[in-house]
Amino acid sequence: MKRIPPFRFILAALAAFVSGFTCLAGTPSVQVRLVLISVSGDSTVIVPGESSPTTLNVPLRAHFESELVADDGKDYVLFPQWTVTRTYTNGETSNTVDYLKRQESVTDFEFTDYGKFQVNYAWSYREKDSVETVPGTEIQPMDFTIDDSDIRLYNAFSPNGDGINDVYKIYVRSIVNMKIAIFNRWGQTIKSISGKMDEILPADAEPDNEGGYLFEIWDGTFNGDVVNDGVYFINVQATGAGGRKYDKRADINVLKGLGLGN
Repeated sequence: MKRIPPFRFILAALAAFVSGFTCLAGTPSVQVRLVLISVSGDSTVIVPGESSPTTLNVPLRAHFESELVADDGKDYVLFPQWTVTRTYTNGETSNTVDYLKRQESVTDFEFTDYGKFQVNYAWSYREKDSVETVPGTEIQPMDFTIDDSDIRLYNAFSPNGDGINDVYKIYVRSIVNMKIAIFNRWGQTIKSISGKMDEILPADAEPDNEGGYLFEIWDGTFNGDVVNDGVYFINVQATGAGGRKYDKRADINVLKGLGLGN
């Protein structure tokens, strides 16, 4: 499993073919590989039994390739079938659905959805001049995950009523659920929020060009009074749309004497 620049992915795929090939004399076999190409041109090669080492973003171009190999000098006809399932989170519910089916030895597809994808390959073959079809050996699945979620925590705000950065905000994108707690230096919880994002995000929140939101978390008050200047602490646990888990912590500096810009 390799992370490679685009101009080398073909060579790497060929190397995977040579190093991974074993075949009994006279027994046809297949070589299978999946090349995933990001929008930036970076490529990842996956062979059966492997998973992508990193989480990927959309749009993602996939190149599916299989080849029948035999060393007995006979001509064979290959009958391939690619099937892809998608597992994704909707709120707190996990769903697995049939996503793609192709019956070409070599085919391409562009993924634009998030989730965990499992690629399965089944095959059969026959001699060119025969009518008897023979099932091929089992091929282990290949996996990759697409998740463009993001959480960014900021470290200061100034709840002094001057209209400049009066509310503490965090940035979220493609998050399905979240649990937030803000503490003071003694560990006392002074603000907490939890739930599905479509329930806790304000109805009038406007997304940016990447589909993310600045989410207002805390106005700097506790029991109706603005807290004292100092350092507070935030802990965020969340799940991204593709299943990525977050457990992020940060300091929050409350500076009422400063009109901090965004």
